[in-house]
Formats: sequence, structure tokens, C-alpha cells
Amino acid sequence: MFDLWRGHHAFYAAIIALGLILSSCNDIPTSVGSEVVPGTDTIFALSSLDAPLLFNDTTSSVREPLVNSTYFLLGNTQNDQARVFVEFINYPDLGPDSSYDVVSADLQMFPQDYRYGDTSDRSVSFSAYELKRSWSANVTWDSIWAADGSTDFYSTADAPVCTFSDQVTVAADSMIRVPFDVDAVKRWMVAGRDSALVKEVYGVVLLPSNTSVIRQFRNLNGVLQVMRLRVISKKRDSTAALDTAYVESAVANFVNTPEAQSGEFLVQGARIHRTSIQINLDSIPNNSVIVGGTLRITVNNAPSTYGLFGRDELLAVRYAPPLGSIIELSSRGDSSGVYVFSNIGPMLQLIRKYGGTAELIIKPSGVYETWRMNRLHIYGLDAEEYLRPRVTVAYTIPGVFDK
Repeated sequence: MFDLWRGHHAFYAAIIALGLILSSCNDIPTSVGSEVVPGTDTIFALSSLDAPLLFNDTTSSVREPLVNSTYFLLGNTQNDQARVFVEFINYPDLGPDSSYDVVSADLQMFPQDYRYGDTSDRSVSFSAYELKRSWSANVTWDSIWAADGSTDFYSTADAPVCTFSDQVTVAADSMIRVPFDVDAVKRWMVAGRDSALVKEVYGVVLLPSNTSVIRQFRNLNGVLQVMRLRVISKKRDSTAALDTAYVESAVANFVNTPEAQSGEFLVQGARIHRTSIQINLDSIPNNSVIVGGTLRITVNNAPSTYGLFGRDELLAVRYAPPLGSIIELSSRGDSSGVYVFSNIGPMLQLIRKYGGTAELIIKPSGVYETWRMNRLHIYGLDAEEYLRPRVTVAYTIPGVFDK
């Protein structure tokens, strides 16, 4: 009798892998797995617990522009900051400067339930200062603020055009009105009628003054912008009712969080942190065909920081092949913080096609990378065996038992 299974890890891994393969046999074929050919009825398995399949885990940080997104974050905690630039655009024409007065003006904001930091804190506190320079659609935190926190885009020595502080307890998507200085708004409205003057109006920065919570706000509802400046004006030579106009805006969000410390493996959105692991499939026989695979990642809950909804987080594993599209597969963790990517066989076979060595990136999935900022600590390859990242490969060797 052939000695097909070597070691208890390989045995259990093979059973799991085979079950996954059989359970997914009705899936619609994709281009990723189109080059997999049938093998024999014998499935071999190899785990990173028994072979050097995984190595070199690291954390990388990425600052990406977040302009005119559906949601944005605003607030402070002891370690994190979330700030906003707002440039008002498409000014309505209220008439000549001398023909009207701005009676009141407010920024319509739509707080959401998601809060990060002290999730019991419902305060919203910030001041707005006029910007002194233009900014681009590719703007990021480090293009605005120097390492010491200084900037030439605005000055807090100037008088603020808005100061707001309140406990916000309304339901999600309920509107709050943030009063703005009417003299500043009148000046913007006048400049908005002049193609030259309007180029010197750069918008405002919203600087939070609270120190315990960062809150999510809505900017867009589909393609419709809902955060707008409402301007109420009155004609000087008329007893008619007040006029109401709305000014749209371009919104940039900036989030800053601590860098990863040595030996710290992080996954976080907004101020993006990703954990990468190198994979090497040289331990798989050259003439084999990979027919299944799983990747298991475990979150260390104790040092992790979650928002109001807890660890309600989708993680993704990403592989960028030398040719073709990036492959990204998602998984939702269980109650213990274990994420199992159970469908990576075609991805592993593609890695074999391009040399057998690749970088697997663990990152937040979709909106979790842009509109939320949960900070997940991932167990690294030096952790205890049952906690460290683990990959299992199921493969077959065509023709190995033909004779």
C-alpha cells in the first residue's frame, strides 16, 4: 500500500481541501482556473506547517487620495486624526453685491452611526478656517501637513468662519445644520459671480477639536451630493420672502494613524495599512496540478481597535500577477477572529505559472478600506502554530498511477 500521507497536518489538510473541491464543483468556471487540467483520483496535500510555503511577513502603509467619496470621516482620538477640505463650487448667482444681504448660512451635514475610538462619545466639535492655496484631486495627508504638523494651506491664527460643538444623537442620515459666518459666505457668493475672483476662493478646512472619537458622515447619496452650503439671503429693495440657495462642494478626506511598530502586522482602512506575506510553491512537485487551497489568517483581538459595530470587517487577499488583472478574494471572519480564504486554488495555480513565488497582500475589502478605519492586528509567522498565517495546498500528479 502506498504511503500517500505524511504527517497528521497533511492528512487533515487533504480532507479539508478535498471537501472544498467537491463542494465547489458546480461553480461557474473562470479564466483564473481555465488552465487546470484533470489529474488522477489521488489528491496530495501540503501545509505551511510542514513545508516552507510562507515567509517574510511585513506591514506596508499607503496614503491614497479620498476625494468626493460617498462618506468621509471627521474627528480626533488620542492617536488618530480625521480632517476634511471643502471647496465650494457652482455658485448660484444671487445678483450684484449691493442688491442683497446674506441673512444666514449653514453647512448641511449628515452624521452616520459608525464611530471609531470612544464609541459612546456622540460629540461633534470642529472649527473651519479658510484655505489659502488651491489643492488637487490627488491630495493626501503628507502633501498638506509636514511631519511636525505644520502647513501653509491655512492658519489657525486667522478667525474661524465656523465653530461648532454639539452632542449629535440623531438617527443616521438625519441632517444637522452647522452655522457659517455670513460675512465670509457673502464674500464667497460675490466672488462666485466673477470668473477671476472665484479662482482665489479655495474653500475651508474642517479641523476637529474633540479628542476621543472619529465619526463618519455622508457626502453623496448615489450621485447626488447631500452635504451642501445653504445660503439664505434677502433683497435689500424688497419686502419679499427670503431666498434660499445651495452651493455644492468638492470634499477631500484626510486620515492619519500611527505607523506600524517593529514586528506589528496591521490591516486598517482610511489610513491604509496592509500585511503582506511571501509565498513559495517550490515544495510542490513540478509536474503537479494544484486543485485546491486555503489561506487562514487570525486577528489578535486584544490590541485591535474596532468602531461602533465591532469587528464587522471583510478582509481580502490580493495577488497581482505579472500579466492580467489583479485577483482579490474576500472573507468574513468568525467570532474568534479567524479568516479562511477557502477558494485560492486557481490563484495558487496561476502563481505556479509565473514562477511559483509571489506576494499575498492582506487588506480591508471594498468600503472597509476607505470609509472605515478599524485597526486589526494580525498574528505573524512567528506566532504559535495555531495562530500564525497558514496555507494548505491540494494537488494531483497526472499519470502518476497510470501503470
